[in-house]
Amino acid sequence: MKRFIVIWALAAAPLYGQAKSPGPDLLPSNGFLQMWDRTAPARIFNAADLYGFIDGGAELYLEFGFEQLAVQRYGSRTRPAGASSAQGQIQIEIYRMTDPTAAAGIYLANCGKETPDPSFRERHTISAFQLRFKRDRYYVIVNNLDGDKKNIPQMLEFGKYVASRLQPDAPVGALKMLPQANLVKDSLRLIRGPYALQAIYTLGEGDVLQLGRKVTAVAGNYETPGGRYTLVLADYANAADAASAFNHLRRNLDSYLKVVDKSEMALVFRDYDGKYGRISCAGPRLSVTVRLAQRPPVN
Repeated sequence: MKRFIVIWALAAAPLYGQAKSPGPDLLPSNGFLQMWDRTAPARIFNAADLYGFIDGGAELYLEFGFEQLAVQRYGSRTRPAGASSAQGQIQIEIYRMTDPTAAAGIYLANCGKETPDPSFRERHTISAFQLRFKRDRYYVIVNNLDGDKKNIPQMLEFGKYVASRLQPDAPVGALKMLPQANLVKDSLRLIRGPYALQAIYTLGEGDVLQLGRKVTAVAGNYETPGGRYTLVLADYANAADAASAFNHLRRNLDSYLKVVDKSEMALVFRDYDGKYGRISCAGPRLSVTVRLAQRPPVN
């Protein structure tokens, strides 16, 4: 299977509401909860220097649509002298994305199996080390650097403080595209380019679905009596764009995927694991079903 490296040029940020800069006005000040103080000024990262903070993962943020990141570390007033660099330390990361869909895409790519806390209202997951949540166009991580469980209530309070200063959450239409019957919980993923798609399935090199960081596809796993499979749906601006994407995918299908049947706007292939996939185009929608145990009909 071929690997690929894609370097995206950052386009000008689209106009979407009046976004708050993820800086001091979103972050608690000194003396938060009467025990947490900032250890240094907040660090601000833009698209050009995001690689300096996220080693090896910045591409996915840029692909979904990243604007700015603020990072602020706090130290506990009860932190003993001579403590390790992580002990009694909480760090907040606030990622401002281009729109709520971008924030949801990054959250879903990173949250894993969600373990929510009933006291926190935003969509989130929490462990002893991290609280991750999204609200509106923001993706937020509250890091408990030493993993001490006694700090979990403080992590939640940090998260509530930040969330309360953001606009109300907005619905993400792409998440409603998939059929709900037999959909596996926690399997939803959004896709705006090759990095997100590669984590789900290899269809070909580069932006093989021609999403261009503008079209948003959605993927999910399904559990049925006939086995588990993955469905990817993408709705383009019009039928012509969808047909163009289908033809591009057909011409550039990964060489490990062997076409076994085809028609004008559909094809069936067998993959490197001996399972089947089907790609079809109808109107503005492109549908891709993979990891099927049985060979499907082409039409």
